Amino acid sequence: MDNIKVKYVDVEKLQAAAYNPRKWDEKKADELSESIKKFGFVDPLVVNSAPERLNTVIGGHFRLHIAKKLGYSTVPVVSVNIPDVEKETELNLRLNKNTGDWDLDLLSKFDPSLLTEIGFSSEEI
Repeated sequence: MDNIKVKYVDVEKLQAAAYNPRKWDEKKADELSESIKKFGFVDPLVVNSAPERLNTVIGGHFRLHIAKKLGYSTVPVVSVNIPDVEKETELNLRLNKNTGDWDLDLLSKFDPSLLTEIGFSSEEI
């Protein structure tokens, strides 16, 4: 198995996948912008390295959108070689779907003001 290597790629070379089913609103964009401003890019994008799909974003479309909005010229990426667009699409869906659920008992022990700052609604808190 190959080791995962993070490299920095020019944002203008990255192409969003037309099939990406995720969407976001302005509130979520503001929250992600704040997080990236505060902590930088700690979660690399996943891009395809297969020649016929080179630099197609598989995971991280929202982070790429925010990076461009914030004026980043490069972003960290990890590459996977998936020539088959159906397999690429499957990975995109799995990355978007496999987000898990919150442990509400543990979450209730966090400072409510921190949770609010991060973007949790009063109903979630």
